Amino acid sequence: MRCASSRHLLELHLDGELSASESAEIQEHVENCVSCGGLYQRLERLQTDIRTQVIRHRAPAQLQQSIQAALRKAAASEPPAPRIHWNWMAVAASVLLFASMAWNVAFLRSRDSARDVVAREVLSSHLRSLMGTHLLDVPSSDQHTVKPWFNGKLNFSPDVRDFASQGFRLVGGRVEYISDRPVAALVYQRRQHIINLFTWPSLSSSQSGYSEMQRNGYNLVSWTEHGITCWAVSDLQTGELEQFAQLYK
Repeated sequence: MRCASSRHLLELHLDGELSASESAEIQEHVENCVSCGGLYQRLERLQTDIRTQVIRHRAPAQLQQSIQAALRKAAASEPPAPRIHWNWMAVAASVLLFASMAWNVAFLRSRDSARDVVAREVLSSHLRSLMGTHLLDVPSSDQHTVKPWFNGKLNFSPDVRDFASQGFRLVGGRVEYISDRPVAALVYQRRQHIINLFTWPSLSSSQSGYSEMQRNGYNLVSWTEHGITCWAVSDLQTGELEQFAQLYK
């Protein structure tokens, strides 16, 4: 089975919507294909997050008012009768419940889950760079060597700076892939600790607040500024990683 023909079936397989023979074929493929297997694991984690981490949010007041107004208008066209009245009350409750659930799922998918997926990919890229031989494509502490190296390899020019005098020495860079896009990975060293700083153009030009999280003993910080999204990850203490982030910002 080719990857191109199997990927659109992964979600159907995950939801149990394929026949037994199709499911067996897909399962065998994801167990033997690193690319599709990784994608399937991300889909499984996303499904688990949605099922276990859903936060209840009330539908916006404007949405509630719009639904209620439409229901009142429909009810007014029906002949008055207690039975009909209670039916409309049940419909109203059902519609509001459905709208609230849809709002919750959309909110989780667009905020928490998307951010968690990116965080997992950032951490995975960081760990791969430490375990393998692909930490640096361009080993240099000269920002005027590292920055031009990215020309033609990315659709933007990363901001490359050295902070050796502050204890964060630039050691080089490489190209990585986050969320199916090429991004710049700038590598810094703090004593014996490696910091990977991933940067790529944001989908929005607006700035987003600085945030931090911990995953498997590693610290991650992220922010968006001037149309560029940045993620820094390291096993440094939170305070030192925050210091680095403030220097780069």
